[in-house]
Amino acid sequence: MIDIDLDNLNEESVYKAFSVDGNEAEALNDSYLELYELIGCDAMLKLFKYFRGDKIDCPMRLYRPDFIADLVKQETDRRERAKIARAGGYTIKFIEGILRKRENENDTE
Repeated sequence: MIDIDLDNLNEESVYKAFSVDGNEAEALNDSYLELYELIGCDAMLKLFKYFRGDKIDCPMRLYRPDFIADLVKQETDRRERAKIARAGGYTIKFIEGILRKRENENDTE
């Protein structure tokens, strides 16, 4: 018999009540099973709680181009600037374009 307190329902209590621990491959939907295997039970349940029903878009780049441009601007050596841009997932040409655009905007003001 499954004992669920509907007045105090949360993801963790349902997970325990359904005896999912150790049976994740049979119990969880494929997407949540992947998350479980990747980040663990607690983080998977937290994602479920806050984002269930939403489509999560994970961009190819972790960092905003403006942030990388700020880092590049601090460096004078072009090779080092290129390394920073590449590490952020951008080309130096793209980042320098952002910096030029900023300069042009500042000049017109």
